[in-house]
Amino acid sequence: MSTTPVSFGGLESGLDTSEIISAEMAIYEQPLNSLKTEQTSLNTQISDYQTINSQLLSLQQAADALSAPIAYDEAFSATSSNSSVATGSITSGTSAGAVTLAVDQLATGSTQISAGTVASPVDVVAGGNLLVGSGAAPLGISSLASGSGLAVGAHTISVTQASAGAAASSLTPLATSTTITSSNDELDVTVNGTTQSVVLANGNYSESQLASEINLSSGGTLSATVDSSGVLTVATSQQGSSSSLQVTGGSALSTLGLSSGSTVYGVDGEIELDGTTTSVSDIAGSGTTSVSLTSGTGGTITAELSGGLSVGSMTAQNVSVGDGSLSSVVAAINGANAGVTATALEVGNNQYALEITSKNTGVGAASSLDAGAFATSSLGALNTTTAAQDAIVSVGGAGGFQVTSASNAVSGLLPGLTVNVSQVSASPITITVEPDGTQVATQVASLVSDANAVLTSISSDTAYNQATNSAAALNGATSLTELSQQVLALVGTAVGASGVGSDGTAGESAGLAITATGTITFNQSAFVAAYNANPSGVQAMFTEGGTFSPSSPTYAGQVRVAGATDQTTPGVYSVSISQSAAQALDVGSTTFAATSSTLAAAESYTLTSGSSSATYAASAGESVANVISGLNSALAASGIRASASLVGASGSYHLQLSSADYGAGANFTVAASGTDQLGLTTSGTSFAGLDVVGTIDGQPATGVGQTLSLADQGSPADGLTLVVTTPGITTATALGTVDYNPGFAQGLANLAQHSSVTPNGQIADTIAGLNSTLENVTQQIALQQQLVNTQQQTLTTEFTNMEKTLTQLKSESSYLSDASTTSSSTSSGLSSLSGTSSSGSSSSSSGA
Repeated sequence: MSTTPVSFGGLESGLDTSEIISAEMAIYEQPLNSLKTEQTSLNTQISDYQTINSQLLSLQQAADALSAPIAYDEAFSATSSNSSVATGSITSGTSAGAVTLAVDQLATGSTQISAGTVASPVDVVAGGNLLVGSGAAPLGISSLASGSGLAVGAHTISVTQASAGAAASSLTPLATSTTITSSNDELDVTVNGTTQSVVLANGNYSESQLASEINLSSGGTLSATVDSSGVLTVATSQQGSSSSLQVTGGSALSTLGLSSGSTVYGVDGEIELDGTTTSVSDIAGSGTTSVSLTSGTGGTITAELSGGLSVGSMTAQNVSVGDGSLSSVVAAINGANAGVTATALEVGNNQYALEITSKNTGVGAASSLDAGAFATSSLGALNTTTAAQDAIVSVGGAGGFQVTSASNAVSGLLPGLTVNVSQVSASPITITVEPDGTQVATQVASLVSDANAVLTSISSDTAYNQATNSAAALNGATSLTELSQQVLALVGTAVGASGVGSDGTAGESAGLAITATGTITFNQSAFVAAYNANPSGVQAMFTEGGTFSPSSPTYAGQVRVAGATDQTTPGVYSVSISQSAAQALDVGSTTFAATSSTLAAAESYTLTSGSSSATYAASAGESVANVISGLNSALAASGIRASASLVGASGSYHLQLSSADYGAGANFTVAASGTDQLGLTTSGTSFAGLDVVGTIDGQPATGVGQTLSLADQGSPADGLTLVVTTPGITTATALGTVDYNPGFAQGLANLAQHSSVTPNGQIADTIAGLNSTLENVTQQIALQQQLVNTQQQTLTTEFTNMEKTLTQLKSESSYLSDASTTSSSTSSGLSSLSGTSSSGSSSSSSGA
């Protein structure tokens, strides 16, 4: 490491050489100091801009949280008229409203306890394997037992085709109220080959009461139901193709909307076990029916059927019980993780019973373990002490429409509302859903806080102090001043928005105001009051939206703003489409004169969409109306979003299958097992919808169903999403223009996005430019510092050399002075010596 030589200035010269060098360097270092001052200023500016940039990102996040309508989905509260019976909780998608209900039944799980006991948990109670599971009851299976050869492990049991009794449906809906007298009280039928007259009790009946009376009067041989449209279906209680029904007459035919007809037959249920299907043609109307199922992997399962089969699937675990002791059985069941829990209960001294409980509530959670699994041991049969049941509530109060739920959290009564029931009560309870702006106000407060942080930073960083005649680091940055003005302008626009203001719904009455110092104030109480009074008005102030101006009255209301991004700039944009969105449609080619028209032969139809399939087996003589009802039930059970309906006019009806959704993603295939009497495969077997095709702002947009979205960074409409419901367009058609208004929150998000986040955002560009300048200045400082160091070293060396030279000269001068003195002394000595000699010489001469 090199160091500057140590020097002691002025020792010889008497000059303060250090001070002279410092004075010289002060002049020489002026460019370097100027560069360092510039470096400090640049660092301060960059830091200030980065702080504002970070604050803008926080502002953008807060604004995004309030910009979309979904942000307000849960801004409601639910109150109960009797919270000890039922309470309400809110999820997304709700709206104001109220529901009145009575709680008929609470959901429970199943509990089975052995009839007997054993003396110790090590006593043997079983041998071989146990088939354990839950979820069989909704399929129509009450219990399952492992048969010979069934492998240990999981086994999938699926009902792929629901069973049904032989059925006949009314041609017209039942009257809301029906009076039965001796003149219209008889229905003559042949059930499973046996002639029977069903005599109804006289009285006044609602639709559902009339169906119940048919069931009661038939002695259980018939099962009558009424659908939501009032159509009555009378079916045999026995299900499968072995059941048959013929309506032969009776005075009640006209009242019930039925007509005499040919014999119809039930539909077989189909159960698949590990890939192998077993058809069930005879399911008893009461009690249980035992069926042996063959597994596709070998072995059998004995299933006890209770009632009819419904489409669905479950998994059962065949577990080994080890040594067969009670403790081993408990461990095996609990280890199966099959939805049930086993416990060895000590019910007395040396008395242990087995308890099996379902882990969840509802009929679908009931244990499917065979009640006789331990009958050969001291435990005996498993007795059901608590039957699994669903919660049941009557909407409107006792006697109203009943809704069931597997748990005590009942949903679907109102959108986004879950009713939590905790006590049975026949007295009506009302759950009221009302707007609650409290949680929205918290978000708005956060948004205002973030906006004020930006405004305060800009004000501080661009300030000029006249008292001290000093400017802040970013003084003169007009882009920041403009940004501050834009933020305040958005607030001003919101406060003065059309349709809001002094009427108490929004604007200043919603708590927003601008101060004289250029910040925003927020009165949370005022906001909550305004929101609760008119939530849609306040939401409109904050959220994105727009106005559609159609090019023709025909298109009015057919385009709306569905969303936008922070990239989307407010403005007016043209909308044009060349193809309307469409559903997947399959219109049968067969013409029917009336809904009572029947099929000549039995036939099954299967509709498949994605991985889901729905099959309906229509029987010979079944009416078209009944086929439609059956198809819709099968589609609903399989979760396929499609429906069957009758289209056309009287005398020329066609059966139509249509998807609920629009677009190419809405598709299905149709297969017929016979001659396709409905004509559903005449035009093909695959059907798909169409996506909307069009442009926004003149740029090609992406269509998905009825949604049209633009993703084009070159367009100010980038990110704009529209819903276009205009039907029937096949050529390019200008629909009109959309005036996009981002609202206060989306406007702030858009402003923050363009200022800070985008590659060409003004702050991002400014920071990049300052960093580039800083890098250049830093390089100059390094170079200038090197020059200064060199100059200082040079001056130090020069002055050091000067002192050395002076020292040497002084030394030489001293030497010369000493030499001169010596020379003078020598000369004087010589002179004296010369004089003595002369005298001597004279003396000598004289003596001579």
